Amino acid sequence: MEQSRRRFVGRSLLALAWLFATIGALYMVSLPVSSGDHWVNWRDAPPPVKVFVMLFSVSILALNALWFGLFFRDLVRGEGSQYLLSRSDEGSARISLRALQASLLRRAREMEEVIGARLAVRRPESKRLRVEVYYTTTEDRNAIKVSEALRSAVKERFEELVHPEEGFTVDFDLKIEGFVPGSAGVEPPSEEKEEEPFTGPRYPID
Repeated sequence: MEQSRRRFVGRSLLALAWLFATIGALYMVSLPVSSGDHWVNWRDAPPPVKVFVMLFSVSILALNALWFGLFFRDLVRGEGSQYLLSRSDEGSARISLRALQASLLRRAREMEEVIGARLAVRRPESKRLRVEVYYTTTEDRNAIKVSEALRSAVKERFEELVHPEEGFTVDFDLKIEGFVPGSAGVEPPSEEKEEEPFTGPRYPID
């Protein structure tokens, strides 16, 4: 929920910045052809300033148009979609990123080496997925081996759930958030049963 709220706020601020920049650039471009009064003294401005303002405004409009085109294209082609298309010989299905994230997280937490874990699935591009795993393990374990084992487990689970289209790439990013004291692979000592002291014969004797 917190990540969705931050993503929404970030996109809203980006959209506002794009809107204000576009309005400002359109206003500056319209100055030479407008006959009304403006808060900018355009008629008395020196020619180099006019050229610079025009080039700067046109560049802003061009960049904004390019950004909008790329954003709209990626949105249509799948970027930002909360569903991932999975294809197989039997057909196709759309799997939500939230369901995929929950399943991968369960698989990570099932590992004995992992004490605690959290996981995030992000889609920075239409044909690229990023799986971020944050976990905690014990101090006496080899962090590299634990990371490799965890990566393999999460990747295997992903391949069981999703059969993406050709050209689709998945990045697995593992980060250790902390270590806790513990003994890896050491079994607790077995308690030997103490022999009862001899107190003499017991009757009846077989």
